[in-house]
Amino acid sequence: MTVKTMDKNKAGFDSVLEYLYLRIYEFFYITGIRFIRQMRGVWHFAANEAKYLKKHATEFFRHIWIHISSSFRNFFIGKYHALLAYRKRASGAAEVLKSYKENNLGENLSAVGTIVHCWAIFVFKILCTIFNYVAPILAAVFLVATIQYFRNLDYGLALESNGKTIAYIKSESTYDEAEQIIRSRASTEVDSVINAAPKYSVVPVSSGNLTEPDELANIILRNSGANVYEGYGLYIDDEFICSTDDADSILTALDEYREQYREDGDTESKMQFVQKISIVDGVYPASSIMATSEFKTLLNTEIEGEKYYTVESGDAPLSIAAYFGVSYRELCNMNPGLESGDIHVGDKLIVSKSVSLLNVTNTKREVYNEEIPYTTTYTKTDKQYTTYAKVTRQGVPGEQKVTALVTYEDGVVVNRQVLTTEVITEPIAREITVGTKAVLVPSDKNNASSSGFIWPTIGGYVSCPFHGYKGHTGMDIAGCGYGSNIYAAASGTVVKVVWGKTGYGYYVIIDHGDGIQTLYGHNSNIYVKVGQYVNQGDVIAAMGSTGNSTGNHCHFEIRINGACVNPANYVSK
Repeated sequence: MTVKTMDKNKAGFDSVLEYLYLRIYEFFYITGIRFIRQMRGVWHFAANEAKYLKKHATEFFRHIWIHISSSFRNFFIGKYHALLAYRKRASGAAEVLKSYKENNLGENLSAVGTIVHCWAIFVFKILCTIFNYVAPILAAVFLVATIQYFRNLDYGLALESNGKTIAYIKSESTYDEAEQIIRSRASTEVDSVINAAPKYSVVPVSSGNLTEPDELANIILRNSGANVYEGYGLYIDDEFICSTDDADSILTALDEYREQYREDGDTESKMQFVQKISIVDGVYPASSIMATSEFKTLLNTEIEGEKYYTVESGDAPLSIAAYFGVSYRELCNMNPGLESGDIHVGDKLIVSKSVSLLNVTNTKREVYNEEIPYTTTYTKTDKQYTTYAKVTRQGVPGEQKVTALVTYEDGVVVNRQVLTTEVITEPIAREITVGTKAVLVPSDKNNASSSGFIWPTIGGYVSCPFHGYKGHTGMDIAGCGYGSNIYAAASGTVVKVVWGKTGYGYYVIIDHGDGIQTLYGHNSNIYVKVGQYVNQGDVIAAMGSTGNSTGNHCHFEIRINGACVNPANYVSK
């Protein structure tokens, strides 16, 4: 059997590497040229056929498909036939080997060598063919991986300490944040490290290798040479308090402090800290460590701050002061304007200038009975004068069962969420019959206008009319003397009583219904209270000169739907 030698193109290779390089080049070049030529032929064919597209669309696309499929089929058939040739050659070699084996293989070593050589050539060609297809795939994967790697690279700063790189950071702001974290740990031992100018160098670095401020602070402390240790830091509202080497002891102390607000026998209430509590592991100066006993003492101390109380129904300044253990004068000093007594449900009052380091809320489910206030209805009659008002049925409050989630903060109610209500008894509305017939001459006071309003004093004169100066929204009635009676100009309900340092001084507002209200200002004394119903002509206050006043008089206003009108159009002496 004649042994075939390698062709002249292979004979000149000095090394396997050169051969592989040439094979890769041959694959990309020949395959690329062949593909381009095939595509060029497809392009020319398509251009020639395009002019007949409208008439022969179906035939056109069929020809294109045949041309493309035949091009690719011929390409792959060629490779397939080459593989069959390799296989046929291998089969022939196997047959020869079998025949020599039958005729004493030991005497035909040269033939065996020939067969092995043929097999080696066959295997080599197979490997080369495989490489021709695998190499570009591997090259593409390598290219994509390289591109992805360099895409993830960014420029950062290499932070140096004692001549070595200790961290990679995004920018100098990262170091500044780490510096603030170190300073928050209240150590004088590392001041020299913080104040030393950091050394940077710009380097390419992947985003995954960048150090965050928290970890950078730990690295700086480890490399500072100061007396530090690995421990746990306690933060309240992100403010560093102390550190410890035993986080469990701190957690136990916090639990004990929180549970002291739980009532005996209460197992369902939800106890929570108002402040945000964080325990952060890291590197801390030894000077910041605190023993458990010291920490418990710290929890029970108070710090500077303002404690607030929300006014509820039935509250008064004196009762609030007594509840929180402060004097009435102290409460007024902390809340300017409180001395007037003008407080409302929902107002927030300062009750202390010191607060606990930690505040605890206790949220629990409560069931209680609550009064349902009665309403007032008015029945009008034209058979009676406007001075007539008679309670025809007394109002009776109702009662309801309330289930609510009540939240206490340091023992004070701060929130009440009503879940359900169940009416036990319905309230009975109060009924009042009022006259609508205009009063012409009151028996013991003064005349009324046709509007139904009467002059609010006995005698007197108008010292300053409506809009007598800019911003004067009422009528000033003077000449009656200090302490003289002021009367209700019409029947209605007292909706506001103010004892305070206001422009009106001590003043009263009466609501007459239908959007009509009257105001009586600068009084020296007030005889009515909020919620009280008064009849026309009832004494409600005493004349004075409180507030922005230059003498004893009554500032009288009539308001319709919130707008002040000229009282002279509605009342007369």
